[in-house]
Amino acid sequence: MFNRQTDFEKATFDTLIGSNTDLIGDINSKGIIRIDGKVTGNISVQGDLFIGEAAYIKGNVTASNIHIAGSIDGDVSSSGLLKLLSTAKLIGDIQVKTFICDEGSIFDGNCKMLENQSSKSILMGKKKEYKKSSAIDEEQSEN
Repeated sequence: MFNRQTDFEKATFDTLIGSNTDLIGDINSKGIIRIDGKVTGNISVQGDLFIGEAAYIKGNVTASNIHIAGSIDGDVSSSGLLKLLSTAKLIGDIQVKTFICDEGSIFDGNCKMLENQSSKSILMGKKKEYKKSSAIDEEQSEN
C-alpha cells in the first residue's frame, strides 16, 4: 500500500495535528489523520492513521491501517496493516492483520495476529485432514 516515507508524505489527510501541538483528550475520526505533535489520550480512526517522526502518543490506538514513524506508548489495534518505519518506537501490545517492521524500528510488547474468515476455513480444513492421517490416530485405532 505505502512503500516508503515518500508515500507516507504524499497521502491526503482529513486531519493534521502539527508538530507544535500538544493535545490532551481522546480523538475519534472517520477520515485519514496524520499526527506530528504530542497526543495524550486514546485515538480511534475508522480510516488510516499516520504517525510522523516527531510525534509522541501516550494512549491506545485503533485504526484501519497505521503507519508509524514516531513513538507510541500504548496498545495498538489495526484491522489492516501496521507498519513500523525505521524511526518508529512502539511500547505496547498489538493486534493486527498484517505487520511490517522496518530495520531499526523498536517494538516492545506482545503481538496477536488476526485472521480473516477465508484463511480460517482453509486452515480448519487442513487441520481435519492432518488429524485423519496422523500417526497417533492410526496407533489408537490399532489398540
